[in-house]
Amino acid sequence: MRKNTKIAIAVIVLAVLTLIIVLSSTVFAVGSARLIWYNQPTGTLATLTNQNILESSGVQGNSVFLLDRDEAIKNIEERYPRLRVIDIEICWPNIMNIHAIERQEVYAVATSSGYCITDEYLRVLDTVSSFSSTNVNPVLLNLPNLTGSFERGDTIPHDYATTFVELYNAYIALGRDLTDMRAMCASIDYTNAKLTISTHFGVTIILDNPTQNTQAKMRMAIGTLDKLGTEDYGHGTITVFVNDDNDLIADYSAE
Repeated sequence: MRKNTKIAIAVIVLAVLTLIIVLSSTVFAVGSARLIWYNQPTGTLATLTNQNILESSGVQGNSVFLLDRDEAIKNIEERYPRLRVIDIEICWPNIMNIHAIERQEVYAVATSSGYCITDEYLRVLDTVSSFSSTNVNPVLLNLPNLTGSFERGDTIPHDYATTFVELYNAYIALGRDLTDMRAMCASIDYTNAKLTISTHFGVTIILDNPTQNTQAKMRMAIGTLDKLGTEDYGHGTITVFVNDDNDLIADYSAE
């Protein structure tokens, strides 16, 4: 065997051994976590400690080089259903920064056994046997052909779940918030490729083909509603659709 070949093999072996030592070193083993909130947590989430989050992640002691972020997020969110992990970053050599937000009660999804209170992603935050739609409660969401039972921490499956996320995002994009969405929307029904929103003041909003350009359609509907005079409140329908020229149109029809 040539001398250069022997040297190359020795270098490779040394590199592998060095890598093994580094990966197994306690210096690079996840040893602590920092919880960074993007909104003000309430209830039990307000009392969470960094140690609580570290233990719930299930990755304490694992090498940061082999950290499975998806698994850590799954573990944390299973332990705390109202917490949503936005991102996990490593602060060298062995600290996890957990960027998180408290999930908001956006929808009340009607089921065969009651109602699931969910965030915009249809993540179940609570279950209740009865629900009344008011302008300060979550928006009632009626989904067709919804079967099965759901518990806290479950995500309700729906082919067009992204549509409901975009409805919520439309308010955020307009500089509004969940309070405005609740004050406007009493209930939402998804049937026959149309999304029908009943407002608390009588005007009905219909989004045609709601899975396409959902946020833009909802923003247009909100803008049209804002322009209505007080004499129009309490009746009428706003229909948002794309015409034959591919233009987004909001049509108000008084009743």
